[in-house]
Amino acid sequence: MRKKSVRQGLNQTEPGGPASRAALSADAKRRLRKVLLWILAGAVVVSFVFFDSHSLLKRMTWRSEYLDVREENEQLRTDIAELEKEVSEGLSDEAVEKIAREEYGMRRPGETVYRIATPDEEDDPDNPAESEGSVADERPDDEDE
Repeated sequence: MRKKSVRQGLNQTEPGGPASRAALSADAKRRLRKVLLWILAGAVVVSFVFFDSHSLLKRMTWRSEYLDVREENEQLRTDIAELEKEVSEGLSDEAVEKIAREEYGMRRPGETVYRIATPDEEDDPDNPAESEGSVADERPDDEDE
């Protein structure tokens, strides 16, 4: 009988025995758990990178937009400083005359102004400003009498 029990003990520790099958299944379960945990962790990381409402891709886009807006703000601050300097210095007589001639079509007494139409201004029926009063009066103010 003793021999039989020794054989049963050997069978339990042999690689093909029932104890080793249970050990393999526990080892396989551990490996499966590890694989599933890695897959779950990978899915969480992928969701944070791509699919989350505050994903890394969106954060990178927002950062780029932030830097662009910041650069634009600096440029606008520079422009504002230049314009404030011009306003504080006031306009020179030449600047006032240039604005009056170019924007308001004013002229000096006795002066004849001829407008030269560019190719995109010629015969434009949709532009009433060009068709009405675009050609200056050729008579000097002195001849009105």
